[in-house]
Amino acid sequence: MQSWSLKKRMTVVSSVILVVAFSLIYFIAKSAYTAASKSRLQESLVAQIYALMAVADEQDGQITLPEIMRNDRLNHVNSGLVAYVLEADGDLVWRSRSSDLFSILPDISQDYSLTELTVWRIESYRMFWIGDTIIWEHEDGTESEYLFLIGEKRTLLTAAVREFKREIMYWLFLTAFILIVVLGFALNISLLPLRNAQRQIELISRGDAERVEGEFPAELAPLTSSINRFIESEINQKKRYRDTLGNLAHSLKTPLAVVKSEIHQLGESAKQVELQKQIERIDDIVKYQLNRSVVTAGQTMKRKSLVEPEVKKIVDALNKVHMSKGLEITYEVAEDCYFPGEQGDLMELVGNLADNACKWANKKINIQVKHSNQNLIIAVEDDGTGIPEEKRALILDRGKRLDQQAEGQGLGLSIVMDIIKTYQGQIRILESQLGGAEFELTIPV
Repeated sequence: MQSWSLKKRMTVVSSVILVVAFSLIYFIAKSAYTAASKSRLQESLVAQIYALMAVADEQDGQITLPEIMRNDRLNHVNSGLVAYVLEADGDLVWRSRSSDLFSILPDISQDYSLTELTVWRIESYRMFWIGDTIIWEHEDGTESEYLFLIGEKRTLLTAAVREFKREIMYWLFLTAFILIVVLGFALNISLLPLRNAQRQIELISRGDAERVEGEFPAELAPLTSSINRFIESEINQKKRYRDTLGNLAHSLKTPLAVVKSEIHQLGESAKQVELQKQIERIDDIVKYQLNRSVVTAGQTMKRKSLVEPEVKKIVDALNKVHMSKGLEITYEVAEDCYFPGEQGDLMELVGNLADNACKWANKKINIQVKHSNQNLIIAVEDDGTGIPEEKRALILDRGKRLDQQAEGQGLGLSIVMDIIKTYQGQIRILESQLGGAEFELTIPV
């Protein structure tokens, strides 16, 4: 459940609450309806008892009741309603025509009353009974005790309860469906600001936006504000970092220049040549470490840079730098091709590879950039002597220190390797169709 979306969680929780609530409503309503139905049945049977007592009369010292009763259900077999009048010893005095269904008489040992339904089975039928004992005073002054009984089949009540259960389940399911639809609609409306924030964060992560824009509810406002502050802090920190590194490079440049000048005054000697070599090596190491610190500083939010303008700038610059060699530098960049990062990193990648190609090329260098399977492919090839296959692994060894690099690749390739590592890309050295070497970069976008 930890990986579930908020909408899914809220939907599941709300559905569980609805199921529990509607189940309680169902059982409470069913119980209430059953109790109310029993109460109405009891009242109806009590009324029938009193009606029987009202029509009772005496003839020849014995009470009598009409054969045809006003309640038509007592006149028809299988109506489910039966009535009896019994003497105290259980002898039959009168029975309704509807009771002809039964061949036995009710059990007078049961505890019949007017205040409570008595459940008692007669033959194969479960019945609800109401009964009352009266003392009848005859015309001759004697008294007799009679038991008036009214019974109704229990199946009539259970059928009514069953029908009520179907009805309430239908309406509860219909209500639940409507509530779920309304709840889904309400969730969509309630989560709109959250989805908007999510979309904007995705745009920022892809480099299509620089901050979260728009107004958000009070619950989300602190989050979006914190994200914007974090992005601004990252940008400012990176700017300060670059400025500090630039200042450091500038500060080191002057002392190194002074040392170089002093070394030149020593005259041509083996010691002077060695010192000059070591100073140049120090200069290269400083440049390398400064560039490496910039590209591996990392960035939380991605930027996005259009490739074609940067490649054009690089080609124009290289044509000027290597004008004396008369090189033919061409490039092909696919339409709407973006680099998933800073312009500076793109310039370092293409510039260093292209500059190395210019150093080793005879006449031609070609730069190709395209998209393929969610990757940015950058290929730089030349018509030089190429790189032997046994040396390619050594050149691409990311663990090499600056002073252990393969001959001819220098500082530029080390910077390229660090940038590729930062962007989780890959680099391959192939044989160029122009006859020399081809460096192919694959960078996930």
